[in-house]
Amino acid sequence: MRPLQILCCSTRQWNPGDEWITRGVRRLFSTLYPGRLLNWMLYDRSPDCFLDPWAAPDRRPHQLANSFQPGAELPDVDLIVIAGTPEWLGPHLEPLARIRRTSPPVFYLGVDYPSPQLPCTPDDLRMLSEALIVTRGRMATQALRDLGFEVNILPCPALFSAPFEHPARALKRIAVVLQSDKVTNQSVCTSLKARMLHLLPILQSRFSVKVVCNYIDEFFEFSASLNCPVCYSYDADEYYGLLSDCDMVISTRLHSALIANSMLKPAIMTNNSPRVTSAVDVCPYIFVREPEDVPAFLEQFEPDPIVRNLINWKRDQESQYLGLLREALQKHGLYQVQND
Repeated sequence: MRPLQILCCSTRQWNPGDEWITRGVRRLFSTLYPGRLLNWMLYDRSPDCFLDPWAAPDRRPHQLANSFQPGAELPDVDLIVIAGTPEWLGPHLEPLARIRRTSPPVFYLGVDYPSPQLPCTPDDLRMLSEALIVTRGRMATQALRDLGFEVNILPCPALFSAPFEHPARALKRIAVVLQSDKVTNQSVCTSLKARMLHLLPILQSRFSVKVVCNYIDEFFEFSASLNCPVCYSYDADEYYGLLSDCDMVISTRLHSALIANSMLKPAIMTNNSPRVTSAVDVCPYIFVREPEDVPAFLEQFEPDPIVRNLINWKRDQESQYLGLLREALQKHGLYQVQND
């Protein structure tokens, strides 16, 4: 049987969260096709690929990266997968949407948007009208349904990304994922950063604590100023190892909390922005708390029953996701049920 050719819309070396979403999607497909070769190609929607990021669709010319550079027509692919984050429509997707006509089929997986108004172009609407759409949050779900699209809602595919599971058994070691207020993109407000930094010594008085940074700017800032281990890697795959010895992840970042759940570790989200809470609403083992409320929450926290329930919930969400994918792939002649 020939390989299945999949063009995936994501990023590399831009946002680790994008890469964890893509890894979750790929793990789901590997489960569906255990004996078949899958050729994954990348359409890189990173802002570094664009002359005027987020504002216009013009890509930088003469890129030499190992990814698909859209020209006059699509390559010979069986499926387009648009994986997560807000750039699943609009200027960063336009060069791909423009050259995709009536085939191949399109799957939108794990999408949400920070506003109930979607800036859909005519090409976006055309692709959405024929697609499998799985959202990760209520804002995009409602906005797409208001436009008349059939939408399924399940947790972000990053939930299925971990290459191994390492359930929490006690509450002794905590990872705190911090963000800076000094960067152009992916920053938090100064007050949230200050409140998280105030929380650190309180946690250190009771637990073994390390700080995890997803971006190099944050690592340079916090490693120079904090009196605790500060961890970072340019390789998104290494974060599973960085978090594996922790029993709980406390994070301002959505996808760090999701990969904690992926490894069967509970997480606390201290960022209550609408974009984050929209996605966390469907994740019962990511607990939203203000930084000041975290110590009292941990005083009452019992890991064992939570982790048992988390295992069952993750298995159920994976089964639902596989069912949706299997049905859509069968519809397009890309999946055959194996008879024993």
